[in-house]
Amino acid sequence: MKTYTREELDSLIACAKVIAEPPRKEMRSDRGHRRNDMRLSSQNGDHEFSVFMRINETFPENFTIGLNYYPKDERGSLCLLRCKGPHGEFLGHPSLPHAHFLYHVHRAKPENIESGMRPERGGEAADAYASFQEALRHFLLTVNVIDADDHFPGFRQATLFELEDPAS
Repeated sequence: MKTYTREELDSLIACAKVIAEPPRKEMRSDRGHRRNDMRLSSQNGDHEFSVFMRINETFPENFTIGLNYYPKDERGSLCLLRCKGPHGEFLGHPSLPHAHFLYHVHRAKPENIESGMRPERGGEAADAYASFQEALRHFLLTVNVIDADDHFPGFRQATLFELEDPAS
């Protein structure tokens, strides 16, 4: 497997992307989850990606939205980024509460790839979102999907937390 630097991984996450295969209009139900997927390509056409979106039907706060990268010169894919609800392990800082209580983000790390672990193993608490919809908005902005408005109307609208304080 290719060795990646932190800069290369960050560049793959942040490069301008367009939707090559859009998501379905409605998520489909499958084994207790609502699911949807889409395919992306870098704006310059050099890179291919897929996005997966999953929401637990019983506990909707349990969700994940991820970005997989498909290197042209290798088989398989590399998970570059996952935005998750307050569930599952994330191996964050030991002083933080258990991950089950925190929204969190996993980013691919060169050291994980080199040691044969899942690229995105480990994670950090996220304060940029507190729901699936907010996480999706954060994700689409983070991975730079430039035509996201075509398939996710209104996703660029500011959240309550981003609005200026009317008293100032």
